[in-house]
Amino acid sequence: MPETTFHPELGLAVQLFEPFSNLSPELRAGFSDPATPTPRFHDQSRGLRLYQGDALELLRRAKSETFDLIFADPPYFLSNGGMTCQNGQMVSVNKGDWDKAATFEEIHAFNLQWLRQCHRLLKPDGAIWISGTSHNIFSVGFALQTLGFKILNDIAWQKTNPPPHLACRYFTHAHETILWARKTPRSKHFFDYAGMKRDNADKQMQSVWKLPAPAKWEKRFGRHPTQKPEILLDRILRASSQPADLVLDPFCGSGTTGVVAARLGRRFVGFEIEDEFLTLAQKRLEEETMPPAQTQQIPGICNENVLGGGGVNGYFPWRFHCRPACCAVC
Repeated sequence: MPETTFHPELGLAVQLFEPFSNLSPELRAGFSDPATPTPRFHDQSRGLRLYQGDALELLRRAKSETFDLIFADPPYFLSNGGMTCQNGQMVSVNKGDWDKAATFEEIHAFNLQWLRQCHRLLKPDGAIWISGTSHNIFSVGFALQTLGFKILNDIAWQKTNPPPHLACRYFTHAHETILWARKTPRSKHFFDYAGMKRDNADKQMQSVWKLPAPAKWEKRFGRHPTQKPEILLDRILRASSQPADLVLDPFCGSGTTGVVAARLGRRFVGFEIEDEFLTLAQKRLEEETMPPAQTQQIPGICNENVLGGGGVNGYFPWRFHCRPACCAVC
């Protein structure tokens, strides 16, 4: 079994790695450093991998020009001791030590570091999506421009049921910003214009997306404090990648990007340092890749409101899990 070592300069434990020669050619090809990490989860037939470790550490080890698409949901640095409303109750906004802000200069330096590695890892015509809020997205946007990316869109993900603002001193935070950029101004990124238009009643899809937060059934194995809904990643991956493309999520959390990538026939690599969340991502990927005969009906899914529970524009992800007699949409 792989061991871990503590890095004082990072303030975290990082998994030690098996000898490069012990790994399969497919795994060796994805990393430039001979000390290639051992995946925590690996579905070789579908090209799905999860690695445990610090994102910066693993990004530095990965081979240049490997990935077609990157989706990143980095720390927002909003864990400042404040309060918010969740399910009608006041709760702390703190997500964990990984989300606590230091100085603006340190936050921007962090964004420059991981985005510089992402730029190196993208194929010449690759693209990247980054989600954020006002706490970090302006730093991310400036870093993208500094590093030579070409920003294509700033998407406003309008949440259908945002928590109220308790202080009542400014507007309720009802959206997150998602930046979409290609590697260089001359890159020829992929965009499924026709598919997005078809999803939007044969009209051009605009940059404001009104989509629900993750449904209860998406958290059946546990919850991540910044978990993104599958419907959001479904739209992003279908819009900007093609079957068999290789997708990276360097802060994969509960594994939503990987689950949707597997469902859509994309290959996937995810990095996550927290064991709790990596276990959650692994369980979700294992369920998603089960043969249909082994899947089980998920209790309560068919009782959820269609629009409020994930079904938007014909997207019914539970069709992969329900039994035919379960409900009318199966």
